[in-house]
Amino acid sequence: MKVLLGCGVDLYISSQDRDILEKTIMPYLAQEEGYNRILFVGCAWYTRGYRKVFTGKDYWTIEIDPEQARYGSSQHITDSVENVGQHFRENDLDAIICNGVFGWGLDEREAVEKAFQGCFDCLREGGVFVLGWNDLPGHVPFPLEDCVALRSFTRLEFPPLGSTRVVAEAGRHSFDFFVKKAV
Repeated sequence: MKVLLGCGVDLYISSQDRDILEKTIMPYLAQEEGYNRILFVGCAWYTRGYRKVFTGKDYWTIEIDPEQARYGSSQHITDSVENVGQHFRENDLDAIICNGVFGWGLDEREAVEKAFQGCFDCLREGGVFVLGWNDLPGHVPFPLEDCVALRSFTRLEFPPLGSTRVVAEAGRHSFDFFVKKAV
């Protein structure tokens, strides 16, 4: 794998949840007008090709592990998503995709609340927050319904999927869709 990545080959994970993300969610945000400034949270070898999906967009990535920066965008931030507000102004982003971070590094309730509130603050009115998470023992820090910061958002019926939540992999992975509405 290192040889392929070193040669510039983009590798992907073959799974139902990745198909939903890579073939439906990301292309929709990349093609729809109004989603120009996009932040993707979390980077790894299988996310490197995502920059191609967002060609022509103001595409950013954020990842706490400096070793993973090479898989991010050319506009990469090495930091925790908890600190998103230190890198973007209020109402600065059109969309945020946060996939595989809740319960996989973003584990403490206080950190989750801070991160999700920061995402809310950095999104413009009408901005979309996509939260992908694994419903696996040991990887759900607390029920999402108990997250105070997510209550700032309005659930969004995501147009290409026609639902506010899509569950993949026999219940193993879910995508929840939110929008920032004016209060």
